[in-house]
Amino acid sequence: MTERRVSRAATEKGTMTARRDKDLQRYFDGELAGRRARKLREELERSPADQRRLADLQQLRGGLRNAVEESAQDASFDGLWARVQVGIAERRPIPWGERIRAWLRRYGLVVASATAAAVLVSVVVAPLLQEPPARDEVDIESLEVDPEVAVTVFTIDSPDRDDKTTVIWLDEDAASDKDTDEPDSPKNGRGPQP
Repeated sequence: MTERRVSRAATEKGTMTARRDKDLQRYFDGELAGRRARKLREELERSPADQRRLADLQQLRGGLRNAVEESAQDASFDGLWARVQVGIAERRPIPWGERIRAWLRRYGLVVASATAAAVLVSVVVAPLLQEPPARDEVDIESLEVDPEVAVTVFTIDSPDRDDKTTVIWLDEDAASDKDTDEPDSPKNGRGPQP
């Protein structure tokens, strides 16, 4: 039981130390402001361990700054701009033909696929979206006044015109056609007409 308490206390202390280190780093970097910064300054005055950690951070910053300044002094930038200018002058412009070929190599398949899809849509889908052409309505009435004369009246109502067309067909050979043994055919007037 005592080991658990010690373990829990060590864990809590480790968590608090990590949180404290993070707060010290934020204070050192100038990220803490207002009430939190004042509170941390007051705690720093009472904690020699936190003061040592803050001093370590300041020493680390100083060492890094000195190392960067020394390496910058040792580096030679003489002629750097001259070398950059020579590189710019030596670079030749890419001809348009090469630019187009490079673009087609990169995007040609995509453009070809998109074009094929557009053609397919225009050929297949577009006609489906259009209204079918208007068709004429035809009314057919058949009368037999006399067994030897058949009268057929066609009335055609066209949406393109305002009037109706009426056709009257008199078939005087109707009786002789009925007497033939042939099935319905265009010759005897009872089958489909060409």
